[in-house]
Amino acid sequence: MTPIDKYSMISFAPSIMVILGVVAITIGGIIFLKKQIAKDAEAAGE
Repeated sequence: MTPIDKYSMISFAPSIMVILGVVAITIGGIIFLKKQIAKDAEAAGE
């Protein structure tokens, strides 16, 4: 594997940040939806 120099890091770091952001938003959305579905199911049961 080749060492990562600062020039390749300039394009590599933002790409990783975008991927991590997309994953974080997706996980947050799944958690939010699960909570909302549970709340709606509880309200429908009453």
